[in-house]
Amino acid sequence: MDTLYHCIQKGTAPDRVVAFAKDYLKGEGFTELFYDGLFSPKVEGKYFIAPFPDVLFAFTMGRKRAYMQNLRMAFAHLDQPCFKLKANPDFSNMGCSQLNVEVYGGMMDHTWFDRPLGLAGTVALKGEDILHPRMMSFDSRSPVAIIPGLAIHMDRSANDGHKIDRQKELMPVWGLTGNSWSGPAFSDYLSQELNVDESEILGWDLSLYNYDQPQLIGFAGDLFSAPRLDNLASVSALLTSLVEGERENGINLIGFFDHEEVGSLSRSGADSELFTNVLKSIFTALGCSDEIFRASVASGLYLSVDGAHAAHPNYPDKSDPTTRAIMGCGPAIKASSSWKYASDCRMQAIIKSLAEKYEIPLQTIANRNTIRSGSTLGPMIGAHLPMSGCDIGVPMWAMHSARETIAVSDYQALVRLVTSFFNV
Repeated sequence: MDTLYHCIQKGTAPDRVVAFAKDYLKGEGFTELFYDGLFSPKVEGKYFIAPFPDVLFAFTMGRKRAYMQNLRMAFAHLDQPCFKLKANPDFSNMGCSQLNVEVYGGMMDHTWFDRPLGLAGTVALKGEDILHPRMMSFDSRSPVAIIPGLAIHMDRSANDGHKIDRQKELMPVWGLTGNSWSGPAFSDYLSQELNVDESEILGWDLSLYNYDQPQLIGFAGDLFSAPRLDNLASVSALLTSLVEGERENGINLIGFFDHEEVGSLSRSGADSELFTNVLKSIFTALGCSDEIFRASVASGLYLSVDGAHAAHPNYPDKSDPTTRAIMGCGPAIKASSSWKYASDCRMQAIIKSLAEKYEIPLQTIANRNTIRSGSTLGPMIGAHLPMSGCDIGVPMWAMHSARETIAVSDYQALVRLVTSFFNV
């Protein structure tokens, strides 16, 4: 659980998650390769590639050189619902300095009121020339804003299904101005934090995140509550599993993508050619022909690892009556006849057999017919690289809330399951 705890604390924005993953992998003896350089992977080697600051691929090579490269891959997204700062964020009202933000992803709006909010992301500064701006990663490392809720005395209908106006009611307060306001303040704050002149700041990709800290919950400490569990629980599990997994022949690989919460159609998203290009580069460096690449992909297997909706004790009617995930009963295979998930029958059989062999608890979940399911990056991977895949995840309550909850034993079982996948 230590890796998950640190991943949540440090992974406050996609580029911060990648930075955490890099440090973790370097500590485990992985070597960095570069997307714009020559690849030279070797037998028994351990490598990672970050083509952009918000996406990362890491892989290990088997102990034996082989004609065919057996592929075992697992993927997760590293973004989550949050508030993105607009280009001109400053405004004031009623003696308060506020930030104009845009909602990113499908968040549960009401859970973000009265939370301490930190600020993290990337800032672009003037560089040596126009084509090479200087990019800086930033994290306030303290709460800098809050979205204050309205007292029940001022809105007696607050408990009657009040619809939130995102442009009006979700504007964070980040300071007091009194009765006057002198103009833009955010860029001045940022220049002081980065120790640069305000004129050097050209733009940013910054978001406000829930600063709440992870905690164990329950009389036996068997629940884990934290922000960003969707999907940093999967990121953490894949990092641990890649390090612990080992095969004599073939490639074990994990991939972390951005922008899953808004559709994945981007240069860092799963619905792009980025990963296909990376994988082809690895095979080319190994001296494999196009035919070997196609054959290896066709025989390869992959997992899409994302949170699963756990059955809720207060809302049993929101879960399927027979095919649902119970907290504490293991990770879940996510199945969908509408192909919202990548789980085909063959891969479900493989994962179930792995769980049986290593005595890992496992469940299968399907959505209730009256509730529209979400989607994952699993089907996108299969569309770009036709191969057998399966969507799995740790069951959680309140997915897309400012704070989510999982069972400690389910997370530990997920790590064991993915590790066993990397061992066969």
